[in-house]
This record gives sequence, structure tokens and C-alpha cells, in this order.
Amino acid sequence: MAGFLNVDYKKAVDTSILPAGTYEMGINSVKGDASPGGHECMVFDMIVRKDLDKVPELAKTNAKHHGQHLFVRVWTAKDANGNDSGSYKSSDLNYIAKAVGIPDGADIKTQDDFMKMCENRTARVQVGVNENEYKGEKRKQNSCFVNTWKPTKYPLQGSQPKEDPFKGNAGSDTEINDNDLPF
Repeated sequence: MAGFLNVDYKKAVDTSILPAGTYEMGINSVKGDASPGGHECMVFDMIVRKDLDKVPELAKTNAKHHGQHLFVRVWTAKDANGNDSGSYKSSDLNYIAKAVGIPDGADIKTQDDFMKMCENRTARVQVGVNENEYKGEKRKQNSCFVNTWKPTKYPLQGSQPKEDPFKGNAGSDTEINDNDLPF
């Protein structure tokens, strides 16, 4: 019987990124974070939706990469001197709100409230691939700008408000006694 893992360092090379394209994503979580220098951001943990494998227009994106995570950082704006302003660009937050279906005119009190409202929602996003150099090492990485986020074309089943099945039902005037029940 084989054990849990046969260690093979040659297999520790899967650093795959998503190919460029349009993906239908679910937002798994949103957390606040900051760079080592203190520049603040919100980190959106997005997951390529698994329920759209048979959609022809998503055959090269969702069908091939469902379940893969994409971490999108939305940074606070910088002021005229290039310093962290501590505030997010209103346009960035409104792109996100529109894409995930937060109602127009909603008054969101805190950043935490906004992040919670985004969780477990869906969006259609454009993912790009860029080459980045850090400390002399070049590597490819994904990029995803919030101005490309759009409302999903494929709402989750059960995510639409349902009509109350008992609406208008006044019930019966018949009284039922416990002795009349078979259990």
C-alpha cells in the first residue's frame, strides 16, 4: 500500500498561471492586507467557477482551469507625492460593486462591510499575463484590473430572489388534533 506522499522534488515545479482570457469567477474571500512598506490593499481570493465547463464560450478558460485561484490586489490610491493616501479610488470600488451586484445607491458604512458584501458573489473578469522582474528574476504573473470586471453572464442557481411559495395562502380552518396524527 502506498503512503500519503512519495517526495519527488522534480514535481515541485507547477507554478502555473491562468492563461489570458475572460473568466467567470466566484469571490471566495476578501481580506485587508498591506505591503511591507505599509501600502494597504484588499485581496480578493477569486476561484474559477467549476459549474460552467460545458459553456462553449468558456471552453478555453473555465472548462480548463476551473477551481484555480486568482488573488487580485486592489491598492489604495497614491497621493501627488507618490505616498499611500490611505483611501481607495471610488471608481475602483464602484467597478467592483457593479460587477458583483451590490445595488446602486447602497450606503456601505465600512471597508469590512464592503469586503463582506463582495464575498460569495460572482463576476466576469479579464485576466492578463505580464512579465515582471523582481530582484533580478523575471517571471510571468497574472494581472486583473477592476475596470475589466463585469456582472456574470451566468448567475448561480438559487441566487435569484425566490417568490414566497406560501404568499396568499391563508391556510385551512380545519383543526388537527394530536390524536388524529399517525405518529
